[in-house]
Amino acid sequence: MSALPSGAPDAIPSQDQTHQRMHDLLTAVTTAVLEEQPGLLDFRDHRPQRDRSSGDSWRGLQTMCHVSALLVSTGAPTGSESATGQLLGVADGVATSQGMHRRSERAGAGMTTASWTSAAGDLLEIVVGVRVAVRAISAPFLPGSLTPMATTSPSSALSPLTPPRLVR
Repeated sequence: MSALPSGAPDAIPSQDQTHQRMHDLLTAVTTAVLEEQPGLLDFRDHRPQRDRSSGDSWRGLQTMCHVSALLVSTGAPTGSESATGQLLGVADGVATSQGMHRRSERAGAGMTTASWTSAAGDLLEIVVGVRVAVRAISAPFLPGSLTPMATTSPSSALSPLTPPRLVR
């Protein structure tokens, strides 16, 4: 065995592949959660999505990671611990079907946070409190898109775009 780090993987996902993977994950999770608790009504973009530097490189090329919009339910979740457990159980089933495994779960005063990760490095986070919030962060990818996606958020009424700020 060698103590040297293994080399870079032979392939790394493209921006288009990554954005589609994040869209599929978020759609599957939010759909399942809404089916479990219809009182959540819908999920809306609360904070915008962005691609940012992953802090790493692949064969000398800088890689990026995608941080999805913070999706927040418009309705309140059922407040019982058992309902929260069932909600996270449904999310766990979806995450597992997407090749992810539970990374952590923390319960605090009025809020439960759970996260899942994949072998590739994707991360899914769900916070259940006054509302339910969902966010995904992708594994590194190579920037550059042939068919850019406007959003990785599931199909729903999106929050209006914020007008640019004037800098004086």
